[in-house]
This record gives sequence, structure tokens and C-alpha cells, in this order.
Amino acid sequence: MDYTSAETRQRIYNSVLEEMKTKCSEASFNWLFKNTVITYMDPTQVDLLTPDMVAASTINKRYLTDLEEAFSKYTFTDVRVTVTSKMGAPKEKKEEKEDDSKYTAYKLRYNPNFTFENFVIGSSNQVAAKASFAIAEHPAELYNPLFIYGPPGLGKTHLLFAIVNHLRDNNPHADILYKTGEEFTQEMVDSLVQKSNVAFREKYRSVDVLLIDDIQFIEGKDKTQEEFFHTIDTLFQQQKQVIITSDRPPKEINLEDRLKSRCEMGLIADIKPPDTELRTAIFKKKSVDMGVDIPDNVLTFLAENIKTNIRQIEGAIKKLKAHSFIEDRQITLDMAVSVLSEYLKTAQTQDNKVQNIFDYICKKYSVKKEVLTSGKRNADIVYARNLCIYALRTLTDMSLKKIGSMFGKDHTTIINSISNVENKMKNEPAYEREVNLMLKELGE
Repeated sequence: MDYTSAETRQRIYNSVLEEMKTKCSEASFNWLFKNTVITYMDPTQVDLLTPDMVAASTINKRYLTDLEEAFSKYTFTDVRVTVTSKMGAPKEKKEEKEDDSKYTAYKLRYNPNFTFENFVIGSSNQVAAKASFAIAEHPAELYNPLFIYGPPGLGKTHLLFAIVNHLRDNNPHADILYKTGEEFTQEMVDSLVQKSNVAFREKYRSVDVLLIDDIQFIEGKDKTQEEFFHTIDTLFQQQKQVIITSDRPPKEINLEDRLKSRCEMGLIADIKPPDTELRTAIFKKKSVDMGVDIPDNVLTFLAENIKTNIRQIEGAIKKLKAHSFIEDRQITLDMAVSVLSEYLKTAQTQDNKVQNIFDYICKKYSVKKEVLTSGKRNADIVYARNLCIYALRTLTDMSLKKIGSMFGKDHTTIINSISNVENKMKNEPAYEREVNLMLKELGE
């Protein structure tokens, strides 16, 4: 039997999964086995990988013998099975490493679960999602580069790996390279120290698709920016695809002008925090994928109260699943409120902080909120508005764009307001004391 054939391995594994469906409930099967994949197989050994550490532990304790018997049944040999989570994955066997050596993204962060199929699309992310799919279908033909930006935890990296997964499935010979901005910088520094510049440039400039995550890391690093500019310039000339992500749009990152211009020459797509409707859809999708039965009233409650990012949503579901499994009871609203108190407290803290800032400014400077957020340009209103914007930017993690939306302004106007406060603080000691007192009182 040819175990090096991916088709053979998958056929055997599908048969094993059918056996495992008879050993546990549907919910348990979905949680434990639906996202578990084979990473290695030979006549006597099978390595399985699951993204969930608790699932790996449960499989090893309860179902390992069943797995080994099922694999032995379909391979006609005695098979030893090893199950690990991503945290403790076994090293790749030599044969597999050679097969996948060019897929750098997979060697670094293999996650087959990041696909277009399980990326939940709403109004806040649809442009980025649709552009990513278009690129995966037609690399270097449509948007080049694609620049995706938004706060952490909203799915930028998910889309990058969805592109990688789609390309790998449909164009297995494509040379794909995924790196973070930090990794690019460190490798460039190492190449200078080791005098291996040629090898470094060959690695980055000979690929078909280059994906760089969190490019804001190279902000203010002149030599890194110069190297990155020449890298993507070379790829553009060769009609190769470049995809970049950041927490900000190019014009808000301290990049040299020609690099900034290059980043802006394709499509710039932002991802905003999901609204309640999209959060509800994400909660539903994630709970189904994880094999967790969460009642609709609990899903609605969570979507209305956990607002920061998708990582929080995933963390909340995993925590509920763990408590439900350990305590052997159904998930209820009371359980959710009790188990997820820290998540709910964090969400409430952010909302409260914004409200406190507005209350403070309105009371201290005798201005109503609707006037503060209006377009009125009276000197006293502008004075209070600038301080409010400065406090929001300093004391919360809100983006410039989100702050701007609260005042009906674009991000450039928000930047100008912040700069006005900072410049005035430098030139007027009394004003500086006033601002620092404001920040101190709001921070208490």
C-alpha cells in the first residue's frame, strides 16, 4: 500500500472517521475529530494533529485504542497512533518535509482550518474577503498588491492563510512564502551579519506569491524598508502576487514615500470590528465548527456583549465548551454569565471608558455631546472636541477611523486634532498640565 499518496492516506482516514462516529456522540465527534488531520503515516505509525489542546488530551485518554484498532483494520498492520495539538505537534518526518519544503507558510503555521469556507462575511469585512478570494483564484491578475488593514483579531491572518490554502489546493506547484514583518526584518538583519544577502534576496524575490503579515513592524526601520521596497518591486516586475496586512492603512504608517506609494497602488481593503449581526453569525459558525451546542438566547447575549474581536469570540466558545464538558451539563445563559465574566467585564470596560470620556469633557467644558460631535467650529467647542479626541486616542484602543466616525470626521481630521493638542502641550505649560490632569482623572 502506497502510504506516501495523499489520496490513499485520506481514503484510509475517512474510513477510520466513519468508525469513530460509532464510538461517540455527534457533538463529541465534531469537536474531537472534525478538524483533526493526518500529518504523517507509514505502515506502523500515524500522527494526527488537532488545533484544540483539550480535544487532543480527550482523544488520547478515551479514544486512542479505538483509533489504533481502526487504523490497523484498514491498513492490515499494527499501527501506533500519536495525537497532539498544535502546541505539541511532532516534528515532520523527512519524507513529508521534502514534499512540503517550498510551502513556507505551512512549515511555520500550518492551519488547514483557515479557509474561505469558514470565514464569516459581513459588511465590515466583505471587500477584504472577496478581494482575497479573487486573488487566490487569479494571482497577480487583479489587485497587486492587496493591502488589508484593521485592528488585531478580526481575521486578517485568516484571510492570508485562506489564500494559501486555496492556492495550495488548486495550484500545488506555486511557490508560496508567508512571513510576518518582524520575521522579514530579523532575517534581513541575520543576512547582513552572516553576509548572506544574495540567498536572502533569492528567497524572497523568486516566489510566486509573497504574503507579509503585520507590515507595521518595519515602521521607522529605513534599511528594512529599502530592502522590502526592492523585494516587492522585483516581484511586481515579474508579475508575481503580493499581499500585505497591517493594523493601519499605508498613509498612517511611517514608511518611506516610494514604499508607501507601492503599497497604495493596488487595492486597500479594511476590516472593521463586526457589528452585532455579524458577531452573532460568527458565534453560530464557530460553535458549530467546534461541536458546541449553544442556545440562541445565549448566542444573542454573547454577540451583544463581546465586541472586541474574533479571537475573543473563539476564546469564549472554547471556555464554554470546556466547562460544559467538564461539568457534564448544557450551556445556559446563567453559565455563560458566570463562566465568561472576564470577557464581559472587558467589553463593558471599553464601552464605559468611552462614555466616561464624553461625560468628563461635556461636564468640564459645559458642552453637550451632540454639540461636541457636530460640525460646529466655535473656538470653545473645537477646544473641547480636540481634548476629547486626544483622550479617546490615548486611553482607548479605538482606531483613528472609529474615533472619526463618532465625530463625523475622516482620519486626517482626527490626526490634525491630536497634533494640535500635542503641539500646544509643547508650547504652553499650563495647557500641558490641564491635559495631564485630564488623563490622570480619567485613568483613575
